[in-house]
Amino acid sequence: MVHRRSIVAIAVAALFVASCANTSGVSTVAANEISAVEPDPSVVVPPGSGPGSIEWGPCAGAQASTVDLECGSITVPLDYAEPDGRLIDIAVARVATPYDDERIGSLVLNPGGPGASGIDFLQTAALVMPEEISRRFDLVSFDPRGVGASTAIDCDTVLDDNVTLLGAGDDAGWDALVVDAEAHPSTCTSDSVAIGALLGTNNAARDLDEIRAALGDDRLSYVGFSYGTRLGATYAELFPDRVRALVLDGAVKPTDDFTELDVEQGASIDRAFERFAEACDADEDCELSEIGPTLDVYSSLVASIAETGSIPTADPDRALTPGELQLGVIAAMYTTQLWPVLAQGMYAASAENDGTLLQVLVDTYLGRQPDGSYDNSQDAGFTINCADDLSRPPNDVVRVESEQIASSSQWFDDFLRASTGCIGAPLPVDPLIIGHADGAPPILVIGNTGDPATPYEWSVAMADFLTSAELFTVESDGHTAFLSIPCVNPVVVDYLVDLDLPEPGASCVNEAAADVFPPAGEGEFDKVVALFDCLRENGADGDLLADPTGQTLFEQVDPTDPSFAAAALACQELIGDL
Repeated sequence: MVHRRSIVAIAVAALFVASCANTSGVSTVAANEISAVEPDPSVVVPPGSGPGSIEWGPCAGAQASTVDLECGSITVPLDYAEPDGRLIDIAVARVATPYDDERIGSLVLNPGGPGASGIDFLQTAALVMPEEISRRFDLVSFDPRGVGASTAIDCDTVLDDNVTLLGAGDDAGWDALVVDAEAHPSTCTSDSVAIGALLGTNNAARDLDEIRAALGDDRLSYVGFSYGTRLGATYAELFPDRVRALVLDGAVKPTDDFTELDVEQGASIDRAFERFAEACDADEDCELSEIGPTLDVYSSLVASIAETGSIPTADPDRALTPGELQLGVIAAMYTTQLWPVLAQGMYAASAENDGTLLQVLVDTYLGRQPDGSYDNSQDAGFTINCADDLSRPPNDVVRVESEQIASSSQWFDDFLRASTGCIGAPLPVDPLIIGHADGAPPILVIGNTGDPATPYEWSVAMADFLTSAELFTVESDGHTAFLSIPCVNPVVVDYLVDLDLPEPGASCVNEAAADVFPPAGEGEFDKVVALFDCLRENGADGDLLADPTGQTLFEQVDPTDPSFAAAALACQELIGDL
């Protein structure tokens, strides 16, 4: 494999994992009639007309973007049971519609996680939002409590060490994971420990209602992806009469049995990987098939790295670990756009003893920065999940549950065996509220049949559970559908703009995924130069991309920089050509 092509793959991996990591997920049949008091969707609502308002201004630092982004914040109670107690900040951003005479209101987006920054996500989502929506709504998102620019969890965990431990399935490895989990609170600021139990989904839903009011909207229009569906469903349960429209894309099954969710997710990721292997083996343009059957190549890699302990990478100080090998493959299951990148990464690891590309997939998925630090998405996600989960079984029971989770997967059992549940997390004070959202208007649930992270059965369960939900099925691989699968966008447009749900049993097929492994073709170097020119023209940091040969790209690029991700989306056609 030509080294320059590996560098191009690294760039593409950085672009797409940065995007899908911010839209991804966890770690009721017939719609009701719209009531007579439902607001007419054509009624124009001037911005800022509600009881409160947000003071919008320029976005500071890394929040700067090529889209017309404005930032602000609201203050909310840390504990809604004590409204006169401590207040915390919730950071909010918007891309306002310039068409005031067509404006319906605000559309609030949540990318999932939990722990993902909505502000970062908005900068990419705004670029690909259907015009029928961006004309009619101010696009709004926020960093949930505990995340990013809001009052955030702040821990000094050396996540590289944690990733090294992943995949250690023996007793010593498990004991090391438990020691690390129990010590985790000591790596956090005292304030982070104090607020951790109050960062759950119920309070995030209450924050969402405060945002709705501050935006001046009588009712909420909302799109939630992955974990964002749990947040949306919780909002509908707490505030059913304040819902205008909810899109729940890639739903998390409404249950408080988190081990059950992990088991079902493990099996779903396995199925996605087997479909990747089948597609690669059947396509002569998938270079991994030159070595042998994909599943055999992967099994050999797992066995080899278990024996050697690591695979070298371009960074002499960091080798690819057994846990990273498995997580890199899992990360690529989130979108078929990463399947060619995964094939190249597995080829390099197997044929060239080079784990660089697989490690890039892991680093971007986990939010690793160029200086070796990590954003707080992993800590926030752990804290939010555990603030929802009331169960705190003893460690020996957690070990049994981790084995149960591992047994769900043939291909990633060692990685999944590293689950330590909520060991080290404080007990929640407000565990997740699960309800049917009686009284809410019609809700749209979307599920991909091949979703690895939130299995299709979860979307079916969510649609069945919510009193007024309708399910739209998408025959596709990949995690979530809206904004990434063309046949879904018109369905969401009709619902958000006109409040028209699809017919019961409606579905569509992702025709765009037919050719997953495009041929390398001729003139690849010229394509790379054209891509870099496009990225610079669309706001990516020129210093990061100064070398069009790509020889120093891996050392220079910060794929988590919002300007880089935004520029990448503007250059999707050129990226697809590679």
